[in-house]
Amino acid sequence: MSLPGSYLDGRSPVPRPVMLERDHHQLVFTDGVKTHRYPAGQVDFETGLPGLPDKLRLPDGGVIEVAQQHRCRHMAGGPPPWERLLAWLHGGWTILVVLLIATVAAVWFAYRDGLPWLAAKVVRQTPVAMEKQMAEQTMALLNKTVNLRPSGLSDARQRQLQGLLDQVKPANSPYHYELTLVDSADIGPNAFALPGGHVLMTDQLVRAAKSDDEIMAVLAHEAGHVENRHGLRSVVQYGGVSLAITLLTGDSTSMLALAPALLADMKYSRDFEREADHFAFTQLEARHVSPCVLGQFLQRMSGRDDGSANLLASHPSTEERSHPNGAQCPAGG
Repeated sequence: MSLPGSYLDGRSPVPRPVMLERDHHQLVFTDGVKTHRYPAGQVDFETGLPGLPDKLRLPDGGVIEVAQQHRCRHMAGGPPPWERLLAWLHGGWTILVVLLIATVAAVWFAYRDGLPWLAAKVVRQTPVAMEKQMAEQTMALLNKTVNLRPSGLSDARQRQLQGLLDQVKPANSPYHYELTLVDSADIGPNAFALPGGHVLMTDQLVRAAKSDDEIMAVLAHEAGHVENRHGLRSVVQYGGVSLAITLLTGDSTSMLALAPALLADMKYSRDFEREADHFAFTQLEARHVSPCVLGQFLQRMSGRDDGSANLLASHPSTEERSHPNGAQCPAGG
């Protein structure tokens, strides 16, 4: 392939017409007097402004001007990679929009799927002792920031409730479950699980329940959070990739600094709540307690104006819980 150009040798002001050719790795042209050969890698290409010619700057100071429509860039060996990328990006708004959409989609999928996967991988390598330490620090923070009073229930009743929690604990659980009962008007009827097997429940919830089966159902749900390590997984997901990496390398400092504040105000995702529900349904059925009890109790609580919203926050809908493990529950309870 030959291209017409105008050659200025840097000495004479008069340009000479030439025909450019590419011979392997050399730029070749004849000016009517002699044939010139230059290594293509030593020839600099300069794009002209709109309406002006492109220029090939030769290593000896000479210049060849070529009309833009001939697209002579390849004669000089092609642009460097970064210039090719910029030229591609300047190809139109369509490309930029596609790149933007692809970037947003990649970030969204990484957040939705990648980070939960990484959190699940990290918690499998986190020792139970660290979870217990997180729970202790969280309880210390709650005692400072929330009005928690000692439970008014009798010691015998507290032991009975601890027994209910022990009943829903899986036989192969790595955790030693501990139930802490408190009297708290600030929290209202509520129960929530901390990592490491620690479950906190209020006297208000115990009084709101009509039977121990209802209390067992709530405790089974909280045990589902413990066994699936939802507290730790939520903290890792909130902390992001950097926190996950520090844990994988064995550094727990960041986790122990971040966890108490997060766990003290934790609201689990819908997926975690569904997972805990499924665990509870299975545990209740194994103990010949209807899995419908959980949904019926929470449905009854939803009509109260005493802080019960805390118990229901972020939980699956009542309609979902009326079909535990695919069964149909009777209305009421």
